[in-house]
Amino acid sequence: MSARVAKTAGEVILDPLKGWERVELRSDWPWPLLALAFATAMAWTTYYANVDLAWLQDHLLAGHSELQGRELEFMRNLLGRTLLTVMSVASSLLVGGAFLLLTAAWLKVVARTRRSDPYVKWVGRAAWLTVPETVMLLMMALRCAIADTSNLPPELSNPLSIAQLTGIGVGSRWLSLAGSVGVQSFWTIALCAAGLRHWLGMGWVRALSIALAPALLLYGAWAMGIALGATQ
Repeated sequence: MSARVAKTAGEVILDPLKGWERVELRSDWPWPLLALAFATAMAWTTYYANVDLAWLQDHLLAGHSELQGRELEFMRNLLGRTLLTVMSVASSLLVGGAFLLLTAAWLKVVARTRRSDPYVKWVGRAAWLTVPETVMLLMMALRCAIADTSNLPPELSNPLSIAQLTGIGVGSRWLSLAGSVGVQSFWTIALCAAGLRHWLGMGWVRALSIALAPALLLYGAWAMGIALGATQ
């Protein structure tokens, strides 16, 4: 089984159309989700094990000038490595789970006139769309393990993020957004487009448009919120 799953994952990465053919034959959908959970835990555990905790606490509390004296000391004691690791892993998995379920729902809606597959079938397909995120998290873990990341904020922990690739500074209001979008985001969109082409026989332009729509809606709303906040 492990060899079959590894071969499917390899083809999803290197030859998506062929990879989706293998997924259709046998989904094995729990495996990419287990890989995502493992990579998430490894990435954040490695990050918090290597970051300068005092520096990180200063970074996280910088926007809370209302905290003084005992309140500030309480928050510093609360924000330890264990709590930060658990919170980051849990929130990442919750967001990943929501992404999976919403993506499956979106694909089912798109395919409603061409395929009558049950929702769980689309969940199985959407599970393989987490492969780019898993690769990114493994790269993050490797980077934190071998490089000096003691003064690296969480927003810049993704080595493939737009923030990292363009050098957006810690003080920028765009840091959170730019840290969330990265090469893995575009890879996921391309992988989804390849899936739509395989499942529904769409042309590339239409498939890419459909795959891109949710990301444009999400990140567009996020960017608009940041822009509006800057004018207030």
